[in-house]
Amino acid sequence: MSDLAHLQDIVEGQDRGAELLIKHPVTGEPTDVVLIVAGPDSDVQRRARLKMQDALYAFRGRPPADDFDRLEIERLARCIVGWRVKRDGQDVPFAFNSAVKLLTEMRFIREQVEAFAASRVDYFLRVTP
Repeated sequence: MSDLAHLQDIVEGQDRGAELLIKHPVTGEPTDVVLIVAGPDSDVQRRARLKMQDALYAFRGRPPADDFDRLEIERLARCIVGWRVKRDGQDVPFAFNSAVKLLTEMRFIREQVEAFAASRVDYFLRVTP
């Protein structure tokens, strides 16, 4: 576990993402919604953070709260690299705009993505022998 190459594999694997099984907001029961989320050390998340920072610097002073919220949702949507989502029994194709809409409309999913994207646990457990 102390080998640098092993740790590098864990970091590089974070770009592929890990599965986040969305849970019901009240019961905590698993749903059929699965989001593939890039890890906190991934290049995917680094680019998402930089894009948000660039957008924030474009404002003179502080951005309005609505704009900040939109930028944060877009940052999180960029961390989702795929999904298994159905609507009325039909597969929903993954797209950035669809991820933005999902995170905007369903706060409980946004909260789960925020927590999952910030934690290294699922990425280390998946690769660690």
